Amino acid sequence: MRKCLRTFLNPKDFYAAQRPVLRVSFLVGMTPFTVVKGPTELMMLRCTPFGYINSSVHVILFCSCYVNALLQGDTITRFFFRTDISTLGDVLQFTIGITALFMTFFCSIFQRNKLIKCFHALASIDRRFKEIGMETNYKSTLHYNLLVMLTKAIISTLYLVVCLAVFISSDTYPSVTTWMAFLLPYFMMSMVIVLFLCFVNQTKHRFHLLNKVLKHLKQAALEKRISPQRRPSYWHAIKIQRPLGIASVYSNNDKSMPDVVSTVAEIQDALCEACSYAEDYFTIQMLTIVTIVFLIIVFNSYYVLDALLGSTSLDSPFSKGQFAMFFLCQAMVYGFGVFNIVYGSSSLVQENDNIGSNVHKLLNAAAGADSELAGKLMHLSLQMLHRKVRFSACGLFSLDFSLIFTLVGAATTYLVILIQYELSMDESKHETIARAFLGNETCTHYKARDQ
Repeated sequence: MRKCLRTFLNPKDFYAAQRPVLRVSFLVGMTPFTVVKGPTELMMLRCTPFGYINSSVHVILFCSCYVNALLQGDTITRFFFRTDISTLGDVLQFTIGITALFMTFFCSIFQRNKLIKCFHALASIDRRFKEIGMETNYKSTLHYNLLVMLTKAIISTLYLVVCLAVFISSDTYPSVTTWMAFLLPYFMMSMVIVLFLCFVNQTKHRFHLLNKVLKHLKQAALEKRISPQRRPSYWHAIKIQRPLGIASVYSNNDKSMPDVVSTVAEIQDALCEACSYAEDYFTIQMLTIVTIVFLIIVFNSYYVLDALLGSTSLDSPFSKGQFAMFFLCQAMVYGFGVFNIVYGSSSLVQENDNIGSNVHKLLNAAAGADSELAGKLMHLSLQMLHRKVRFSACGLFSLDFSLIFTLVGAATTYLVILIQYELSMDESKHETIARAFLGNETCTHYKARDQ
């Protein structure tokens, strides 16, 4: 037992470090492949019949809960109040939720080869890093993956506890299928985000290693300019001696600077190819996640405003505080998921862009000293212009920080539309909202003016 734990905590290759995430995603039906030992005792990915059956069972279970809740007209929102707008919100969220489930499991089965190619590319890249004296610290990779999974588990548990506490305190008990139809989209979204963040972190780390190598080469080029009295053969080869403080059995190998730059270009191209595979795999899932989050933010904001400023909560077993706690908590956990996606993809893109600036810094430091090195650097600079990293949702919008601004602006617009629609259906709410914001004297003035 202790030996197994020691082996688990000290992974020796890429797949061993990714094993916890891939195993969990396999058990919950998100991926039909799992990590197994290959003929050479190294880890590899393999699709299994159980994986396909498990994914199919999860699809049937989730859809059954959705259909049952829809036929019974029993949703979590309807326990709070029933209006035309809440019914519209339930229909939209149910429609998007079922679509998201189908598309997520569709991608996990029919797009599995793209994710496998993505992970295989990262594993192959690590072997190329060893050629220039670099090694990836798989232990830190494992720690990051475990931390992400633990954080998501804690957030999901707190979210579930808050939801249950609100209903138990009001002596209201929805059915099991109603709860499952309500919670499954979030659990599904969380697993997709964990898988996406783990890939993004690994790719970002490898771009960071490339930047470290280029900075080391720049420092060597500057030393060459400062100390020209040394023999030319000294500068023909450069030792990559633990530039990141990572021990490597390859760290004493002599590599010429043009050869190192060529290897950097090949690794950067392979990383961009891996990101391309990942974008193809996650693009539909990202679109459904952002759509669900947008609907939840819009309608939950409306529900909270209606409960705090209107009279809807008077006919409900829930207090205004419970209204606000429940719907704001849901909006926050979903919004935090989108923020994780945006932050992860933006940081990865930024790390790749930093390679371009480091290339030109090295080019300036080595100007006129080595024509072959300058040619390799110009080639890498051109490659950076045409091989960019970009994550999008089916090409409709990019997964960067501009998405946050877009979501907030669009949600505000649709929230105003919903409020205007509700006010047009009940003119008495003009007085309620005026009293909430302006006070009783102003409302009396408005009544007198209307008369």
